[in-house]
Amino acid sequence: MELWVNEFWLFVTAVIFTVVGWYWGFKSTTINVVEATVDSLIADGYLKTRTDDNGNIEILKFNE
Repeated sequence: MELWVNEFWLFVTAVIFTVVGWYWGFKSTTINVVEATVDSLIADGYLKTRTDDNGNIEILKFNE
């Protein structure tokens, strides 16, 4: 019985870390895709931007 309990906790730990890894991977992928999409829209001229003195890019509203 003791061997089964030890294997069970190893399985639970593996499942938990697998879920955490999927979550972090999904979050990272989502951020990268959104960043690439916005950069592409700026490069193609679909988003109007303004750059300040520090080099920061600000996305403007359509009526500005």
